[in-house]
Amino acid sequence: MIMAIETETPPAAKSTGAAALEVRFEFVDGSRQSFIQHDAKAAEDIRKRIHPALLFTQSRIVVADEYSKSVFVCAEINRVDLICSDSGFSKLPPDHLDLVELTEAEFRQCVPLNDPTLLQKREQRRSVGDPLVSFLDLRMRGGSHVYLMNEIVVQLPAENHTFMHRLLSKGSYGIRLREGGQGWLNLHNLIGYTVYPGVQEVPADTWMADSKGAYETEL
Repeated sequence: MIMAIETETPPAAKSTGAAALEVRFEFVDGSRQSFIQHDAKAAEDIRKRIHPALLFTQSRIVVADEYSKSVFVCAEINRVDLICSDSGFSKLPPDHLDLVELTEAEFRQCVPLNDPTLLQKREQRRSVGDPLVSFLDLRMRGGSHVYLMNEIVVQLPAENHTFMHRLLSKGSYGIRLREGGQGWLNLHNLIGYTVYPGVQEVPADTWMADSKGAYETEL
């Protein structure tokens, strides 16, 4: 069944106060578009229409107002953010203590890539049940990056690969937005990711090599 976000309810009276909901789209080509809903009831209706597992499997998302209707092809959407003041709206994966977006500057402050001697190594003793904070650099189609701080509880070695399988699942990945609300990343458009520090256990077919950083081939 095709599901969409459509604001076809009768238009609410405009308010000069803070918006009840802001919806932000980021596309593969790097462009962005935002929509505002001032009416709290209409905003709640939009939030209820979000089914994370199906968000990017549908063919399109539709947003309409009094004057226009916008149709976005889900395959070309890298992420959808719903910004609101409701702290209970954000839902994290059950095995995460926190999963919040960072700016690039914050990420580089936490991960000193310019001085690898300061980076934490993968091979560290960690006990099951201990908290672990890691930092992720997700590369999306179109060249954009998403930087995250991830706080989890250390699991058994056999369970460490579930995180990788989740990111490679081609579904959606919910993250907490510090301004309030939640973002969903379209994992269909995930090119790859790097986590610092990585876990000690890696797949048997892993290529072991030192990083020289990202580069682009000159034609």
